[in-house]
Amino acid sequence: MREIPIQYQIACVILTALFIWSFSIAREPRGWRRLFQSMFSKSESFSVNKNKVIDESLKHYGIVVAMIILVADVSCFVMGVTYPFRQKLRTISPEQRDHMNEINKVQNSGNSKVLP
Repeated sequence: MREIPIQYQIACVILTALFIWSFSIAREPRGWRRLFQSMFSKSESFSVNKNKVIDESLKHYGIVVAMIILVADVSCFVMGVTYPFRQKLRTISPEQRDHMNEINKVQNSGNSKVLP
C-alpha cells in the first residue's frame, strides 16, 4: 500500500494536537481560566460567580470545539488513506470506467438474484 501524502500526515498531527488541547481545556477549565486571568486580567475584577460561569462556558464550548476538531481529524485521515485510490480512479480512461461500471452492474444483479 502506498504511503499517506505528507500534507495529510501534517494535518492529522496538527488536528490531533488541537483536539487533545481543546479537550484538556474542556476537562479542567479552572486551571486554564486561572492561567489566562493571571496573564491578562486585573486582580481587582475577581468574582466567584463570574468565574463559575466562565468555567461552565469553557467546559461546554470546549467539548463542542473538541468534537468538531475530532471530526475534521478523522475526515483528514480518511482522505489521506483513500488518496491513492482516488488518484487511480482519476487516471482511468472513460472506456475503462464504462467497463468497470458494467462489471459492477453484473455483480450487483447476480447478488440480488441469490438473495430471496
